[in-house]
Amino acid sequence: MSQVVTYVVSYARTVAASSSSRLHSPVAWSRKSVQEGYYDLEAGETERTPLLYVRDNGRYRAKSLHRANDPNRVHPVALGLMVALLVFLLIGVVIGVYLLLLTVQRPWPVSHPFFLVERPAWWQYPVALEAATLDRLAVTNVIVLHTDSEDCLDQERCVRYLQNTERSCWAARRDHIPYNFLIGGDGVTYEARGWKSQHGFVDLPGRNTTLVVGMIGNFTDRQPAEVQYAELKAFITESIRRLSLSPQYRLHGAVNATRPSRDGTIALYSQLERWPHWKGFVARDQP
Repeated sequence: MSQVVTYVVSYARTVAASSSSRLHSPVAWSRKSVQEGYYDLEAGETERTPLLYVRDNGRYRAKSLHRANDPNRVHPVALGLMVALLVFLLIGVVIGVYLLLLTVQRPWPVSHPFFLVERPAWWQYPVALEAATLDRLAVTNVIVLHTDSEDCLDQERCVRYLQNTERSCWAARRDHIPYNFLIGGDGVTYEARGWKSQHGFVDLPGRNTTLVVGMIGNFTDRQPAEVQYAELKAFITESIRRLSLSPQYRLHGAVNATRPSRDGTIALYSQLERWPHWKGFVARDQP
């Protein structure tokens, strides 16, 4: 009986020692598992990264199950700082552009809206505009003169005047209407050669630095309507806004050199002479 008890105690100690060795070893196996080639992974209490034992040239080596950190990976905090810096940079650019626009001096507060009728709206013929290109960045002068013709107080009459002038210029010298823009008594600006082409007056200076604006009508003895003056102001402001005219522009009137005593004092200029940027008259050789 004592031998049996001694055998049971000895067997129990053997089993306990085997169990303890299994718990403290990352890998434990049985004869069956060794024969079949399978291994049982067991992590100890203090092991945070389980290891995988793989066969390498007849030996077993440990391989971490956790992947190594990617050296090209951007940390979320760094990414957030980069985005915030980019946002602040864009805000700074917007504020800078806004402050720059505030420094551009407008000639006056404009309450009259700018109305524009473009050339294709009144000239729908196959002959396209052919004129030398105007250097928009060099435009520093505006010359205002009257057309010395009948008034036009509505769009129909103003369009008819432009069409007749275009036909006359083309028939006489195979050229287009010489003005860059014309302003009618209806308070509307009509595009002739526009902001991109040089004016066609051979007797006016600065063809590549000047916009020529014609006030439709004869204003030797009377002034244009207030709406025409207001539209001229709106045109100048719009030209500056489009970067087609320097904010430091110079405003001129045109004087007929053959009769300066009469043409130099026409009523058209009696108001323009009090406007900002007025720089006097330029002489014309033809009426």
